[in-house]
Amino acid sequence: MLARSSRLVPLLLTVAACGFTDDDAGDGPLGGALTVTGAVVDFETGTPITSAATVTTSGLSPAPRITSQGASFTIAGIPENSAFQVLASAPPTHRATFSESVVVTDADLHDVEAMVVSEELVARLASGFGITPTAATGVLLLQLVDDAGEPAANVQGSNLVIAGGAIGPRFLAPDLTPLPNATATTSSGWAVFFEVPTGVVTLAQAANATVTLDMPTSPIHPGAVTLAKAGVKNGAPVLPANVSFVRDIYPIFTYRGCVACHSGGGPGKDLGGLHLDGGSNLAYRELVLERPNVRVNPAMPEQSLVLRYPSREDPPDRHPNVTFTGPADPDYLKLLVWIREGAKNN
Repeated sequence: MLARSSRLVPLLLTVAACGFTDDDAGDGPLGGALTVTGAVVDFETGTPITSAATVTTSGLSPAPRITSQGASFTIAGIPENSAFQVLASAPPTHRATFSESVVVTDADLHDVEAMVVSEELVARLASGFGITPTAATGVLLLQLVDDAGEPAANVQGSNLVIAGGAIGPRFLAPDLTPLPNATATTSSGWAVFFEVPTGVVTLAQAANATVTLDMPTSPIHPGAVTLAKAGVKNGAPVLPANVSFVRDIYPIFTYRGCVACHSGGGPGKDLGGLHLDGGSNLAYRELVLERPNVRVNPAMPEQSLVLRYPSREDPPDRHPNVTFTGPADPDYLKLLVWIREGAKNN
C-alpha cells in the first residue's frame, strides 16, 4: 500500500485562546457546543474498519460526550477554537492510535477520519528495524512535510531529536516498508520512533540543525501509536528579537481570541480572574504586575502561565483548549522572547 497522507485538518494551523485559568482559580471551565463526526479508518488503506471502534479524546477539558457505532463516531460538547487528538482503537486488529490534531474553530466538523495503525504494520516495522517495543512506551509515526503540505525528502536524521530519548528516527519507503540503512527521509517523508517516553512529545532543537521544524506537541501513551506531522523549512531556526508588547504581543491576544474570552461575559474573566480588554496597558498590568512571576515569569520564562496554560499537556490543565500547537509556534516564540527580554511594556 502507498503511504497515507493526512485526511484530518493539518497540524500546522493555529487556534485561538479561551479560558486561561490561573492556578488559584475556582471551578474548571465549561464545555462547548460544537460537534465533530467522522469514522475510524485504517492508516494504510484509508478504508473504514470493519470492527467496532473505541473512541476517546485527548486535549479537551472537560471531556466531551462521545458516541460510536461500528467505525462511526460523534464527539459533542467541544469548545470553540480547540485542537485535540482522537484516540481510536479496534482490537485485536488495530493498535490504539492518536490521530493528528483535529482543529475546531467556530463550526461543527464532519467526515473527520481518525486513523488507526494495524498490529501487522507495527510488527512489520519493529521486525524490519530489529526492535522489540516495550509496553511502557509509545511509537511515534512522523511525516515531514514542506510548506505546501507535500512529503519532504532528504531531511537528515540528525535534525530529528526527541527530548527524553527514544529509538530513532528510522525511515520508511513510500510503501511504508522499513529502510534500516537510510539516514534521511525518502519521498514518503515518513519516519518512526520507538520507545518514546509517555506524556507529551515534540521535536527538540538539534545541535547544528540544518532545517527548522515545527511539530505540534502530541500525546504518547503506553503501547499506543501517535501520528503526527512536522513542517520543514530549510535553514536553522532564527528566533525573533526586540519584541514589543504593544506592536507584537498584545495583537496576539486579539486575533487568537484571548480578549474575547477574558472580557465582558467571556468565561476566562471569571474563571481565571484575567481581564485582557481595555487596551494594551491594562493587559500588561494584568499579565505582569497583578501576579508577579506567575502569569509572566522572567526568571523562568517557559514556566509562565501565559505560555504553559495554552500549551498541550497530558493530562490537560483547566484551560479548555490548546492555543499553541508547540514550542515552535510563531506566537509562542514571540511571547517567549518578549519574556526573556524582560517582559517590558514597550
